[in-house]
Amino acid sequence: MTARPEPPDPDATDLDAMVDALYTQPLDGFVAARDAAARQVADDGDRLGAERIKRLPKPSVAAWVINHVVRERPDDVAALTAVGDELRAATQDRDRARIKALDHLRRERTEALVSAVRDAGEVGGRPVSAAVLDRLTETLTAAVMDADAGAAVRAGRLARGLQHAGFGIVDEHGEEADLVPLRPDAAEPGKAAEDAEPDPAAAAERAVEETSAQVDRLEARRDDASDRVDAADTAVEHAKDAAARLDEELAQLTAERDAAHRALDEARAEADEARADLTAVENELDDAEDRAAQARRRRRRAARGR
Repeated sequence: MTARPEPPDPDATDLDAMVDALYTQPLDGFVAARDAAARQVADDGDRLGAERIKRLPKPSVAAWVINHVVRERPDDVAALTAVGDELRAATQDRDRARIKALDHLRRERTEALVSAVRDAGEVGGRPVSAAVLDRLTETLTAAVMDADAGAAVRAGRLARGLQHAGFGIVDEHGEEADLVPLRPDAAEPGKAAEDAEPDPAAAAERAVEETSAQVDRLEARRDDASDRVDAADTAVEHAKDAAARLDEELAQLTAERDAAHRALDEARAEADEARADLTAVENELDDAEDRAAQARRRRRRAARGR
């Protein structure tokens, strides 16, 4: 049997640095830079590494922005993902007060990062839309809620934004997140899985921890939702009282308006009657003045005839 040739063993740090450099490229230049890097790695003798680089997908706009934010604010991102470690520890201890406090801290740190990007209005010279800000928020949340997602985000090599869907991490399109490692293990593909002994007890323990964590998270969400319901019910009662007062005021104003309209109609009727009386009196006055003038003329003629 012909012996299988040993795979090449290039310098992993150089390869990682090359991949990191790809994700710092302007988005429009990613494909050309990726293909050039793949050719260089192939020329160096690492065909498998070259193939994996060649298959690296061009980041979405959201992922490109997220990767740049991670590189520009690594301490803030690390501080945020550290909250995830504390949350998982608090969840394991079933410390609901600590979980609630850490969840509040998670929201604060996430909003601080997103607000900084929103205020800047751009990342790497590219304007940031409201949709991209939403993807940034979702990805940072996923980085806190899932340790593997946190590591992927901190690496700054995302091809798509991430979402925490309750049952796991999906990408910004709702598909299963595919974070393929750059280099395979030294063992043959599938061999480690074949050689590994199943550990049902460990799997069951992990299942208990995960479901307990989910219960705690849901309880915290339920408490938060209950608080919001109470606040909303109080607001509804206040609004109902205000609406009742306004209805009473409206009824009073409506009655006053109707009374004013009636008074206006009566005043107009009286004005019309008075105007008619005035016209009649003026006509009678004109007739009286005519008769008086005629009488004065007759008197003058009578005086001259005597």
